[in-house]
Amino acid sequence: MVIHEFCCPEHGVFERMLPLGALASQTQCPQCGADALRQMSAPRVVRSSRAQWASAVERAEKSRHEPEVVTSVPSSGARRRIRQAPMTPALQRLPRP
Repeated sequence: MVIHEFCCPEHGVFERMLPLGALASQTQCPQCGADALRQMSAPRVVRSSRAQWASAVERAEKSRHEPEVVTSVPSSGARRRIRQAPMTPALQRLPRP
C-alpha cells in the first residue's frame, strides 16, 4: 500500500492509502465529495523518530555558527602495528632527527 496526497480546492490536502498499481490522478474529497487532484510529494524514507530528527537538525543548525570543539583526533578503529625492518649498521650511525 502506498500513501498518495490529494488536494481539495476547498478543504486542502488529505491522504489516501491505495495499492501500488492503483495510481489515480484524482479522487473525491472525503468531506465535501468534490474532485481533488493528486499532488506530487517527497517519499517518506526517514527511519528515525521525530525526536532524533529534531535533535540532528538542531545540532546541524548550531554547528553552523558554533562548531563543536574536539580535544583529540577521532579513532579510526583498531590500529595495526607496523613492523619496521631492522636497521643496517651503516644507517645506525646516522644522526637522529
